[in-house]
Amino acid sequence: MKKLFVFISALALAVSCNKSDELIYDVQEVEPLVLTGYSSAETRTHFGTPDSSQIPYFWSKGDYIWLGSIKSKAISEDCSQAQFVWKNPPSTIGAFHIFYNMTGSNKTANVLTIQSADANLGNDGDFGYAVADEFGIFYLEHKTSYIWFDTKSNEQLPKLVNIKVTAAEGLYLAGERVFDYKNDAWESAVVNGSNQIVLNFGEGVELQPANEGVFAAMVTLPAAISGTELTVDYIFEDGSTYTEVKSPKKDLAMGDTQRISTTIAAADLQKPEPELPYELRILTFENADAKFEPYYLDYVDDYAGKEITTWSDLIDDPQYMGPLTYGNDQMDAMYTWWDEGNTELYHMFPDNYAYCFWGGGHAISNYWGEGFEDEDRNRHIAKYYGQDYVDQWAGQPGADAFLGWFNLQFMIPVAPHSGDNFCVHYGYKDFFTYIENLPEIAFEDGECRVIDHMYVTNTNYTLNQLVNGVKSEEGNTFGGSWEGLNDDAWLKIAAQGFDDIDADAYAEPIAETEFYLVQGMNVVTDWQKWDLSVLGPVAKVRFNFLYSEDMGGNYGFTIPGYFAYDDVAVRFDK
Repeated sequence: MKKLFVFISALALAVSCNKSDELIYDVQEVEPLVLTGYSSAETRTHFGTPDSSQIPYFWSKGDYIWLGSIKSKAISEDCSQAQFVWKNPPSTIGAFHIFYNMTGSNKTANVLTIQSADANLGNDGDFGYAVADEFGIFYLEHKTSYIWFDTKSNEQLPKLVNIKVTAAEGLYLAGERVFDYKNDAWESAVVNGSNQIVLNFGEGVELQPANEGVFAAMVTLPAAISGTELTVDYIFEDGSTYTEVKSPKKDLAMGDTQRISTTIAAADLQKPEPELPYELRILTFENADAKFEPYYLDYVDDYAGKEITTWSDLIDDPQYMGPLTYGNDQMDAMYTWWDEGNTELYHMFPDNYAYCFWGGGHAISNYWGEGFEDEDRNRHIAKYYGQDYVDQWAGQPGADAFLGWFNLQFMIPVAPHSGDNFCVHYGYKDFFTYIENLPEIAFEDGECRVIDHMYVTNTNYTLNQLVNGVKSEEGNTFGGSWEGLNDDAWLKIAAQGFDDIDADAYAEPIAETEFYLVQGMNVVTDWQKWDLSVLGPVAKVRFNFLYSEDMGGNYGFTIPGYFAYDDVAVRFDK
């Protein structure tokens, strides 16, 4: 059945019917049973302009009705007066309780989650009920609800292909329900309920400055939406969208209609993101994302070694002088990781006269805690190593040898960018440093790929020295006299790209890009996205620090050379 809608509070159809359940028809002869359904207004063959008091309806070709559990023969044409025929009616029929139901069976309604905007609401789940009088005549009352869209545009827009309506969780707009004709009410809870319905316009329709009548309509189950929000998404053929939120002032009552009027401008459309010719794979350092085969760090134990099965297995404890990053003798820590089966990024501590974190490297961490002032140090140490450890050394001569910020070298001031884990870089190369080989990440298979981006931040240790000045942790000033931030200070990470995985320490990079961790008094203390795609396809990337003159001393870089990174994105061709 096709219907027209108007924004009124109740359905006003003239109904002439006898609802007496006492009326019994005893059909003795095997003759066709004919019941006649009248429309309450003139026949409509398309959505037009309803008047102020009625929602007129008409019967559509293919419509049928149910008498109990038996449906009539479908009618063959659109009409305002439809005759529904049962060639083999039941022998005994109670008062003629009639159900108009094209998607369910008799009194079980099924409002669809995907509906067509072709104006035939019966095929979308429109559900009605009536009782025929003694002459077999009835006027249908609709028991579902409706949303009438009056959607326009004064500009040439792409064709509209979908309208999606979403209600609050728990408010079911679609699904199956059973109707109780004795009480003229829904008797059941919703089965397979959905708070969302999509109205499909097929190949799309062009919006006009004005509509002659109803633009489109949607069938819904009755729902208590007053005071809630309806989200309406308009989706166009080029993928652009327009979204609005409506706050209905009344419920979707049986037979009632909500009108949503919208005029969409070209400037309102949110353009779709262009489809990328590549996929992004992310190195998250999270256990759930680990695809690598288990392996051993043989140097950790003289006998069995340390088996690595997850990323968290690579987190050292303690942070300073731990067995994974410093080994048994601070010389042989060949710490390595490989994001096998995902980004294929690989790292191994570089050989700088030995393999050990004091010579640079990238270590997995999950240590973080807010605060990097002097008074935060002992609180952080106590968090991971116990208050007894702090009490043992606090206030004692030479305490910084045991309680210095370097004991928290894997800590950052914010939670990981995602999940629980991240990675900490240490190492730099300047005019004085003993480091020959900078720490690097490489594609283990030697292929050149674009590293799209990573997220970076400062560590607590570095921040403490940057902000408060290089102080006397056991009298060590790193050869400098840094007193804290000033307007002329700057600190950058440099990323150098190479197209040869075997490029040595003196090879020239094919590309380089930089990221500021400090600009004057502005210091990075949260996660920042660093675009590395400007390096182009690379086989590996090395990282170094560059710094303002006053951050250097007689022995080079005064500030601890650490930064943290997380969620490294790599492009792979589709």
